[in-house]
Amino acid sequence: CDDGAELARPLSGEGAPLATPRALNKTLPDAALRAADTTATRGEPLLEIIDGDDDCARFCRRVLGRVLAYAASLVPDVTDSPQDIDDAMKLGFNWQRGPFEMIDAIGPEKMASLFAEVGLDAPSALAGDGPVYRADDSVLTVRHADGNYRPVSLPAGVMRFHMTRQTMTPITSNNAASLFALDGDLRLVEFHSKANALTDESMQIVAAAAEDHGAGIIIHNDAQHFSAGVDLNAFRAYIEAGNWDGIDGFLARFQQAVCMLKYTPVPVVGAPSGLAAGGGYEVLAHCDRLVVHTNSVMGLVEAGVGVVPGGGGIKDTYFRWHDAKKSWDDAAWQTWMNIGYGATGSSPQLSARMMYFLESRDDTVMNRDRLLPRAIEMVTAMQDGYHAPQPPVAQLADGALAPKMDAFMQEGIDRGDFMPHDKTVAMAIASVMLRGDGDGETADEQELYARERAAFIRLAKTPETHARICSMLDDGAAIRN
Repeated sequence: CDDGAELARPLSGEGAPLATPRALNKTLPDAALRAADTTATRGEPLLEIIDGDDDCARFCRRVLGRVLAYAASLVPDVTDSPQDIDDAMKLGFNWQRGPFEMIDAIGPEKMASLFAEVGLDAPSALAGDGPVYRADDSVLTVRHADGNYRPVSLPAGVMRFHMTRQTMTPITSNNAASLFALDGDLRLVEFHSKANALTDESMQIVAAAAEDHGAGIIIHNDAQHFSAGVDLNAFRAYIEAGNWDGIDGFLARFQQAVCMLKYTPVPVVGAPSGLAAGGGYEVLAHCDRLVVHTNSVMGLVEAGVGVVPGGGGIKDTYFRWHDAKKSWDDAAWQTWMNIGYGATGSSPQLSARMMYFLESRDDTVMNRDRLLPRAIEMVTAMQDGYHAPQPPVAQLADGALAPKMDAFMQEGIDRGDFMPHDKTVAMAIASVMLRGDGDGETADEQELYARERAAFIRLAKTPETHARICSMLDDGAAIRN
């Protein structure tokens, strides 16, 4: 590295990233928006939604007061350990946090006021001093019914990073991501921005991991979604300022970070769950192997908002399809179809049809709690005799494919399936892989990265792409134009 879904989805944007809370601000109360913003800075969102005198805040306080009081009353009648209640709600009802974890997050003073507001006494399980969970000598413990703290109990082969993290201090951290050291001199990169959208700060941590790589790197978080992609707000600001060098710099730094990750001298394993879209998938594409939760969704969805993947997504998909088809022209066509349609796979098996998951190399787990342990096993097993991959060189596909692609898009427009800007975006995707006038026969990774950036910036300069990005951010869906 240089130092310095489904295919039936139209190009109109149905494969675009999930709407953010800010995009739905016409219906969400202000407290919910503040909670989302607080999450982005690693604050406590529960405090935002229960604070205030409006109907929404009162409703949240009274519901939480009753629900948390009931949950706490189950200790010791149902179990001696609050962890059992938390696990039941997370595993059985898909809560992101259990009731006792929320009690700790809210704090004793505010909990007392919640109970008082609904006319309930604090349950005896909350009578002791200190939080329900606490770290003791790098071990996470939970206070049992007898008042004594004991280590949290997890089945063999289970690890939850949101719990493990409470006993750790990161090597380096910022508002978007953190780098941790695990046992065995391993490194773990955790994204933790809102929706785990990737920013310059996110990629700084990826680059830091490539430099301080230890014996192996794992890219993982146990949030609901691995990453919804690159933060569109940054691109909107660059476009509205006409700062094309800013876009080029952002993409170049992203590409440099994932390139460093790919060629670090230790194995790198990605361990996603939930959505890994756009830039989130591009980070995974530069890992040696993946271990993926069976409920993961992966894909490159940038076409829906009028841009191309600019972090190596076209480049990597092109190489993968060539490995499968043994033809650069076939690889270009398949890559073009994948990315032009914004296709995603709603399971690893469906992602494999688009080469986003490689069944001969990657692995799956059904239990999210076993995702990180499997990643640790995988990266450890790869260490002996590991060598970083050799930089590949691509042959640019025959430029004669361009008229075929152009005709395909025009026929779709004539049928009403595509919109005019879909064709512009599709041909920009093609330009990364096709040989044009004055181009050489081959392109190395750095040239393909540069071609991605150039195609991205050409689209960013169009009013149609600006309109799509604004529509996605403001209304939660990209317009058809």
